[in-house]
Amino acid sequence: MRILQVNKFFYVRGGSERYFFDLCRLLEDRSHEVLHFSMRHPRNHPSLQESYFVSEIDLNAPMGPAEKLRTVFRILYSTEAKKKMGLLIDDLKPDVIHFHNITRQLSPSMIDAAVAGGVPTVQTMHDLSLVCPAHSFFVDGRACEACAGGRYRHALPKKCIDGLVSSTVLGTFEAYLHSWMGLYKKVGLFIAPSLFLKRKVSTLAWIADRIVHLPYFIPPGPDYTSENRGYVLFAGRISVEKGVGTVIEAAARLKTVRFLIAGEGPLLDGFRKQAANLDNVRFLGYVAGEALEELIKGAGCVVVPSISYENLPLSILEAFARGKPVVASRAGGIPELVRDGVTGYLFTPDRVDSLVSAVDKTMADEKDRLTLGRQARELVGKEYSPASHYEKLMALYKEVLG
Repeated sequence: MRILQVNKFFYVRGGSERYFFDLCRLLEDRSHEVLHFSMRHPRNHPSLQESYFVSEIDLNAPMGPAEKLRTVFRILYSTEAKKKMGLLIDDLKPDVIHFHNITRQLSPSMIDAAVAGGVPTVQTMHDLSLVCPAHSFFVDGRACEACAGGRYRHALPKKCIDGLVSSTVLGTFEAYLHSWMGLYKKVGLFIAPSLFLKRKVSTLAWIADRIVHLPYFIPPGPDYTSENRGYVLFAGRISVEKGVGTVIEAAARLKTVRFLIAGEGPLLDGFRKQAANLDNVRFLGYVAGEALEELIKGAGCVVVPSISYENLPLSILEAFARGKPVVASRAGGIPELVRDGVTGYLFTPDRVDSLVSAVDKTMADEKDRLTLGRQARELVGKEYSPASHYEKLMALYKEVLG
C-alpha cells in the first residue's frame, strides 16, 4: 500500500511527532511505501517528497503588516498547502492519506485536495483542536471546557490563546470557519489515542460515530532494567501546564529524595530560582537521545505531574518499556496508562501532599517498586505493541478504502 503521512512538523518537537515517525518506520518495515507531506524547516528530517512541502511559517517571528495578513489567510485556509497536496496526489497517487497535526501551519485545506483526488483519509487526533480554539481545554492554570460542543465563542472573554485578544479572535474565527465549511466532516475516520480524548471530541455530535480508539504504540527498545540510582526523573517541557512547580514543592518536603528535571521551556529560569535552596533538585536542561536513555535507565521512577488534560503521554509508555513505574496525576488520559498500585501511582493534580505521598510510597519500598516496574513492562508488551497497533491500523485503512 502507498500511504501518505501528513504532519505540520517534520522533526521531533514532542510526543505526536515521535509517534508520527515511529509509525512511518513501522509501515516501512512491513513493506508499505510511505510518502510524506509537511512544512519546510531547517530541522526537518530528509524526505524524498520535500519538494512538495509548504513554505515555513514561524508564528513567533516578527512580521510586518502584509506578512501578518498572508499568514492569517494561510492559517485559515492555505491555498499553497491545497495546491501542493494536489500535485503530490496527481504525481504519486497514494492509496490512503493519514493526517496528524495539520492546523495553522498547514490548515485543513488539504482535505479538499484529498477529496478532489479521490483519496480516502483518516486523521489521528493528538490534541483537542476540534473542540477548543486553544487546543487544550486549559486556561489561566486550570481546566476549562466552555467551548465543548462547538461553543467556540467562549474563548473570547478568556483570551485563551497566549492571553492575547488578537490570537484568540483569530483562533475562534478559525474554529467557526472550518466548522461552517465542513472541512473535517470530509475525513473518513478519526483516531483517538485515548478514550478520554474520544469522549471529549464526541461532544461534537457529527463526529461521535466516526471516532475509533487506537492507542499509541512503543517500538522495541532497551530491555527491562531494575536499576535504581535513587532519583525521581521529570523529562518534558518546563511550563505551567506540565506541573513542574508541584514537583519542586514536593522536593522541598522530600529532602532525602533526589529530583532530576530534564527539559527546557518558558518557565525554566523561574523554577530554577524557586529551587535555588534545594540541594536535592537538579535542572539538566534539554536532554535527548542516549543521554535521556541513560537518565531513564537510572531512575527509581518517572514523574508526570501534568495539571492540564493529557492525551496519552508517550513518556509514560517509554518509562514502562524500560521497567520504570510512573507517578502521575489523574489528568486526561493518564489513568488509562498508570493503573494505581499496578504500574505506578496516581495523585491529584496540583496537590503537593498527594504527590509527596505517591513518590514516597514508590521510592521507600524497593520490592514494590520492582513489582510495579515489571507489571508496567508487561502492560506495554500486551496492549501497546507495534504488531497489535499495525493490525488495527490496517483494518482502519481498509475500512476507508471500502
